[in-house]
Parts: sequence; C-alpha cells; structure tokens
Amino acid sequence: MSPRPAYHELHWMHAPEYLFGLQISDDGQFFYESMNPAFERALGISIEGNQKRVVQDCMSVEDAKSICASCDACIAEGRPVRHWQHLTLGGRRREFETTINPVRDPETGNIVKLVGSHRVIEKRAAVDVTDRGARRRAAAELDLRLLSLQEEVQQRIASDLHDSTCQHLIAASLNVMRLRRAIKDSDGGEKIFDDIDASIDQAQREIRAFTYLLHPQYLLNDGLKATIEKFVEGFAARTSLKTSLNIVPEVDQLSYERQRAVLRIVQEALANVFRHAHATQVKVAMVATNAHFRLQVTDNGRGMPRKRARSGSKAISLGVGIPGMRARLRQLGGTLEIHSAAGGRGTALCAVIPHFVPLKGVRQPARRHGFPGHQRPIAQPH
Repeated sequence: MSPRPAYHELHWMHAPEYLFGLQISDDGQFFYESMNPAFERALGISIEGNQKRVVQDCMSVEDAKSICASCDACIAEGRPVRHWQHLTLGGRRREFETTINPVRDPETGNIVKLVGSHRVIEKRAAVDVTDRGARRRAAAELDLRLLSLQEEVQQRIASDLHDSTCQHLIAASLNVMRLRRAIKDSDGGEKIFDDIDASIDQAQREIRAFTYLLHPQYLLNDGLKATIEKFVEGFAARTSLKTSLNIVPEVDQLSYERQRAVLRIVQEALANVFRHAHATQVKVAMVATNAHFRLQVTDNGRGMPRKRARSGSKAISLGVGIPGMRARLRQLGGTLEIHSAAGGRGTALCAVIPHFVPLKGVRQPARRHGFPGHQRPIAQPH
C-alpha cells in the first residue's frame, strides 16, 4: 500500500518539499516505494507501480547513510524524528530539514513503513542575520515608544500629584491644626499631633521633589546648559541635597533632540540618587572633547553591592530609569557606565554622548556655577 493517499493529492503533486514513502526489509534495508514529482526530478529517477528502489541506489553513499541513520532513529525511538542534514540532492549540496514518521500496523502496532520529507533550508544564515537585525530595529523602536509613553505618563502623574494629592495633604495639615487647638488635655495627644505633622511634612516634601523630577523641562528658550542649571538648583532646594554643577557651554550647540535626551538622562540620574542612594551630596559635570561629551553624576550614598556594580557594557541596570537612559544613549550611539566606589560608598554614573559639533580645540569650562546651600563645585573628572 502506497502512502500517497495519506497526502492531499495536490500537495503531493505540487509541494516543493521532497516527499517519500519507505518500506523496510526483513534485514533492515530501506526501499523507496514512492516519491513525489519534486523528489523524482531532483534525483533524476522515477518510481512507477510496484517498483522499489534501495536508498543507496538513488543517491551518494554519504547522503544515503545520513537518511538511513534518521530512519533507524525513527524506528528505535518509535516516534517522528526531525534532523538537519547536509545533502547533495538535486546536484548541489544544501542544508535540509529531514522529517521521518513511522506508520504502524493497526492490528499489531508494529512499524511497517516510514513516510517523510526533505525541506530545503535556503540561506538560513542570511535569513537569521536579517531577522536579528529586524528584531534589533523593532526593539529600538519599541524603546523609543515606551520612553515617549513614559514621559506622557510622568507629566500626568506630576500634574495629578501637584493639583490633587498635595492639596489633600494641605487640607489634612489644616485639620490637624484645628484638632490641636480643640484638644489640649494631654501631653500624649500633643505627641501624636507632632508625629502626624512630621509625616505630612515629609510626604509633602517627597511629593514636591517627585513632581519636580517628573515634570519635563523646556529647552527651546534657555538652551541645555541653563536648563540643567535651573533643574539642579530646583532639585537641591526640594531635596535638601548638596549639589555642585560644572557644564561646558558647548552643550548648547547640540541638536535639540540630543539636548532633550541629555536632559532626560540628568533627570533620571538625579531621580535615582534621590530614591535609592541615601546620599547627602551629588555632583554633576559635563565636559567636552573633539569627539564626545562626557556626563558624570556622582554621589556619596550607600553605593551598590559589588556583584551588581560592574562597568562597561554589562553594567548594572536597576529600576526603570537606568534602562531608559541606556535606550536613549543607544539611539545617540553613546554608552552608559555605572561604578560603585570601593567599600560600598558612593556611585558614579558616566554617560558618553558622541557629537558632531565643530569645537575649536578641546575647550574646558572656565566658569563653575554654585547655588545657595550647595557645596564647592567639583573638579573636572578624569
């Protein structure tokens, strides 16, 4: 019985894959009992009626050995097998996906025949490279869309926190003041009121800091240098962190998109310091070379565990902010490194941003900017 009826007739006749049926002799030899037209054309043979052909008579010894090995594996395992094989079918050596399926006797359950296929794998390496490139481009586009969505969400959260949550806290604080005046019968009550006041003050302070960190800054009027200066000044006022700043004026020559990306990186870096570092001081510096700008944000906080603070392309990635910074820098052709100081004290974030600004030599900043309540400006990083 030919396995041909098991296939749809049109598929058998027109499929580009090489389809076949095999009989098994008592001594373990394999005979082709049927081939679809594509396989017959490839081998230059024809099987008609009850004619059978030994596998070794239809192709090279090497190819026959590979195919028979797959057949043996199918019989030994008692289930379909799939192997990738280099075969010279059709006159040239190519890579095939060979699939062999067992056909069992319905009464005894023994394997009596095999059916299978050879499917050409065309230019797999080139296709894989193309697919990887497409996946990288899709991932980069997704990163940008997520960053854009993140900024929209941050704007909305900042507005809601300022317009609603802060007002509720102010109302709660006023009500506590009214209760304090109404209840003056015990020292214990005063202590409770003091604790509530302290909690509300802390919540208001944190919300003001977060809304400032989330709120986008606008560059078109002031430029990047002035915008970062104002942002760092506001950050210091709202968080009580001592800050220092050193930004070269050449940053204002960057394109608007690059200035916007740099500002977002500064915002994310300072937000991470505020949220995680437990620091009292933070330093921001940006210097220029003929090929790139180097942004460095350092703090004196608790640092990071050594096993998670690694430099280079495998630097740590904590939270949502750092992956966002990396995504922005990848779009600019830049890099991000994060180092934690020895002994777990302090963290340094370094972002390198390539530029195409025609600088007259490597110009170092001549002015250092300090703000009220800030520590002395930092020295130029090495």
